[in-house]
Amino acid sequence: MPSTQPRRPRVAVAGASGFIGTAVCRALTDAFSVRALTRSPARAQTPDPDRRITWRHCDLFSALDLAEGLADCDYAVYLVHSLAPSSRLTQANPRDMDLILADNFAQAAAANSVKQIIVVGGLIPDSFRISPLLWSRREVELVLASRGTPVTALRAGLVVGAGGSAPRLLVDLVRRLPLLLLPPSARSMTRPVALVDLVRAVRHCLGRPETYRGAYDIGGPECLSYEEMLRRTTEVLGLRRRILTLPWMPLWLASATARFFSGAPSAVVGPALESLPQDTVIRDNPVQRAIDRDAIPFREALRLALDRTGRHLLPSPRQPIEDQSRELMRRARLVRSIQRVILPPGQDATWVAGNYFRWLGTCCWPMVCTEIDETGRCSVFTRLPRLHLLTLQWLAEESGPQRQVYAIVGGLLSRPDGPGRARFEFQTLLGDRYTMAAIHDYAPALPWYVYLWTQAVAHLLVMRRYQRRLARLAR
Repeated sequence: MPSTQPRRPRVAVAGASGFIGTAVCRALTDAFSVRALTRSPARAQTPDPDRRITWRHCDLFSALDLAEGLADCDYAVYLVHSLAPSSRLTQANPRDMDLILADNFAQAAAANSVKQIIVVGGLIPDSFRISPLLWSRREVELVLASRGTPVTALRAGLVVGAGGSAPRLLVDLVRRLPLLLLPPSARSMTRPVALVDLVRAVRHCLGRPETYRGAYDIGGPECLSYEEMLRRTTEVLGLRRRILTLPWMPLWLASATARFFSGAPSAVVGPALESLPQDTVIRDNPVQRAIDRDAIPFREALRLALDRTGRHLLPSPRQPIEDQSRELMRRARLVRSIQRVILPPGQDATWVAGNYFRWLGTCCWPMVCTEIDETGRCSVFTRLPRLHLLTLQWLAEESGPQRQVYAIVGGLLSRPDGPGRARFEFQTLLGDRYTMAAIHDYAPALPWYVYLWTQAVAHLLVMRRYQRRLARLAR
């Protein structure tokens, strides 16, 4: 007999292998069918002890992969950032990668009639001076909402939970340094929030797009400075430390000190310190009121995140597969290169792509020439001697006014046995404000270190020159 149980709504969680994503997936299994999307093949192949969670490998840089990943999903939770490497060589600003990922996700959600996207971002200060990290989070919110799907943006301060990079930085600095010298911006105030309270906020809003559409600030019960959080961390760890906030200290010196003594990567420390200078104030809203009653203070949240010794933060859920993921990227030898260009008024991705390939022969004259046939196939040659360097085939079925896709299908500089789907994409977003010119999954044929110091440098110089060209045309 067919089952009479009603179908459970399905939610896709992008960024599911992170410390927030893992907690969100666990919390949603009681009422939702959970599809965990991850960019890591190693994580997707690792069985989950909770069989109610279905893991799927999904390349978020691929519009095709995302369309399949969000198929039959009612809701989506977006917890993606680009601080972690996604290829062996990445020539891209994390902000630009974040925009591409968010736009791909928004388009896939709209194509699959997803009813709501929940995104977790950062608290925005009441100031005209916003750190690059926080502005990137704001751009992601705008891009996710630009394709028509209702978006609920939960803006949180420092999230305190097992595996979190920010609390790990606090714990490691306190453990390793008897004297902590802080920049004056460490006195800026914020509202740290426990991971369990952030998860409660996600759970409260999910499935209610009509009620919770827009941005909502959320935080814990205490307003603390970063200096005070360090002092409370010393108390929780049972250590005695001297903490001094200096009247002047350059952020680069504070960042270098934190990286050296904590061992945290610069991709974590730099953005965190850039976010310090402004106080953040949580505006009253219904989501904050919903979690206020049982909100956990900072000390208790930190204790919950420590291991049995009480001296170390519990590891990130990604830790067991990090070495395997890095090894897979090293062996694949793939390249990602992304540049943001300003789109001249009245133009679209079709114009940018055609203009770029015509301009390329002029830019590299007399060494390089380009040929484009009636099918949109572009071939790049050296003039003397005539050597076939690259061939890019236009993919009409994947292309449109806002995205032009060219598969890299041949040439002396391209490895034919590359494991990825090598392609060059031109993608417009934010209402055609920008075009992202992106090479994805390119497998160079040159020996790796020869490629790094020749072709990789040449491509970056050419793209920067093209950025300047379009900026002049846009004026």
